[in-house]
Amino acid sequence: MTAAPKILVRVPQMDGPRHHGTLSIGDWSTPCTVGADGLIQASFKREGDKRTPIGVFPLRYGFFDSVALPDFPRDLAFPFVPLTEDMIWEEDGADYNRLVLAGQGERPDERLTRRRAEGLFDIIVPIGFNDAVAELGRGSAIFIHAARADMSGTAGCIGVPRDSMAEFVSRLRPGMLIDIGYETADDRKRLDPETPLETVRFTGLAPGPKLIVVGAVHGNETCGPQAILRAIEDCRSGRLLVRRGEVTFLPVANMKAYRQGTREGDRNLNRDLRDKTIPEDYEDRVGNRLCPLLRDHDVLLDIHSFRGEGEAFVFAGPPDNKGPVEPFRHAAAEGAFAARLGTSIVIHGWLGAYKRFLEKRRELGHSNMAASEGIGTTEYMRFSGGYGVTLECGSHEDPEAVEVGYAAILRALAHLDMIDASPPDVTARTVIRVADVLVCEAEGDRLESPWRTGDKVAHGQAIARRANGEVLEAPADGFIIFPNHAAKPGDGLCYFGVASDRALAG
Repeated sequence: MTAAPKILVRVPQMDGPRHHGTLSIGDWSTPCTVGADGLIQASFKREGDKRTPIGVFPLRYGFFDSVALPDFPRDLAFPFVPLTEDMIWEEDGADYNRLVLAGQGERPDERLTRRRAEGLFDIIVPIGFNDAVAELGRGSAIFIHAARADMSGTAGCIGVPRDSMAEFVSRLRPGMLIDIGYETADDRKRLDPETPLETVRFTGLAPGPKLIVVGAVHGNETCGPQAILRAIEDCRSGRLLVRRGEVTFLPVANMKAYRQGTREGDRNLNRDLRDKTIPEDYEDRVGNRLCPLLRDHDVLLDIHSFRGEGEAFVFAGPPDNKGPVEPFRHAAAEGAFAARLGTSIVIHGWLGAYKRFLEKRRELGHSNMAASEGIGTTEYMRFSGGYGVTLECGSHEDPEAVEVGYAAILRALAHLDMIDASPPDVTARTVIRVADVLVCEAEGDRLESPWRTGDKVAHGQAIARRANGEVLEAPADGFIIFPNHAAKPGDGLCYFGVASDRALAG
């Protein structure tokens, strides 16, 4: 099934009015307007601030005014329903950010048809912001609708020129997402190579552990920054009180990649992470600041997302051991932490499997990297005497990934007894050990199915097929991990996992 195209709304970050942007769907684009006071991170959005939230949000349905538009097409792919005189979008009270029906003569000034004379609300497409579990005051009634003739800013909605609305609605598809953010095309030229890291720390008045929460180690994984910024705002407002220990939030670890909207700046920050005496690139310079920061903490929660579809999961470290690859002595504490972050899947065994991947590359004649290429934030944290996990919140484009990340932050703080909250329950039901890796040997090697991380495979089931027709079968009942559907020779096609007997609950 082909995914529906995404709507992109981009606003220049440095030039021009803050409320002017461009809306595009595929190869079609139109000028648009956003909030009169510009964009704002979704976690900071508040009712009445005249700002449009940054993020990726679902579009589920639309409305049209059949009185103003009697010829509105009825055969559109995207679901539209006619507005009625009693429809109100609640911006206060118990039904906050919900469509409600008013009684006859009740609240005439708040009805969606009230702007019929202006024509701004002839077509309305609600944006799925703050609506899954609406939080009072965080923003409501964020729509796509017609822009004013002078292209002035909105109260937070997206405005499309009236003469572009017909084309716009014809391009909408069921399941479509809207991605709202700043234009980044010129950031590579403008970016200062010494862009600093920003951390925010909250210290309780009683002793306790030191937790660090990190986002955007990879710049195209935006759920981490959004979840972290929401947690920071909650701490600042008093909705979340750190009583014991201290938590450090690093919303964006790789600012260069984040501003470019790419996975990497100069290279992958989550590879060969260590102090570099002579830094050679942007990520080396970041690493020289990130490594001491990690060493200064006891526990790490590193928030990521992944390409394609799949269920959220946690990547944990190895069992306790004194081996040469990844010696460790906090497996019980780390396992208990991983098991309570809200996902049903926990995976471990990365570094050993990565070592096997490098060995297979060497056997195939590829120039190889050092084994330290497998060292990222969590591996470095364990090397430094602490423990940490990687939370993979789901697809890059899934709006729910932010909620997964935010919930995990709250669970982490509760589990470590840093806030006054009940201990979180154990959510992990499946524990997987990464056992092996399949490597692409030649152009044409491919995975046999549209696998996703966590997919089960039976012993003997075809996993991949070589260009020469050879079928690679599952050596046992197991699981697909990190499938790469665009693998090139020397890349991993996928990792293979097996059910682990490791107990995590602790």
